[in-house]
Amino acid sequence: MARRRTTRRKTTRRSPKTINAAKVLEAGMIASAVTQGFFNVNIGDFVMNRTGLGQSQITARELLSGITGGSFGTQSAGSQAGPYQLKPTGMAFNATVQNNLANNGARMIGSLILIPAGFKVFNKLTRQPRSMANKALKMSGLPVRV
Repeated sequence: MARRRTTRRKTTRRSPKTINAAKVLEAGMIASAVTQGFFNVNIGDFVMNRTGLGQSQITARELLSGITGGSFGTQSAGSQAGPYQLKPTGMAFNATVQNNLANNGARMIGSLILIPAGFKVFNKLTRQPRSMANKALKMSGLPVRV
């Protein structure tokens, strides 16, 4: 009887995890379009701003305040009703979001369609220079791709 072949387990070779800079940029542009559509503020102000910007603008701080039990609104130092008060318009959260969608919805939907399409065309047109840049970045040891 012939001897059985034993298969050795091959070690799996994994490429190091890298960050694709173009994908990060595309995701940031899409996130900015969504926050502009729903909350009437760009992604930077949505995340980093500590106080309300305007009557129809909602920041992440205000959003988290409403979720965690505070009232939806801007922080006011001298308010006797608590640390948060309603926006000056008196509009509720859902009414503000609906108003923002009515004003910015078409632009948001257009952006959500055109941004990925534009990046796809850009990636096809710049494939060769990006490939050379990625090889150089790989040799340098940086965990970034273009």
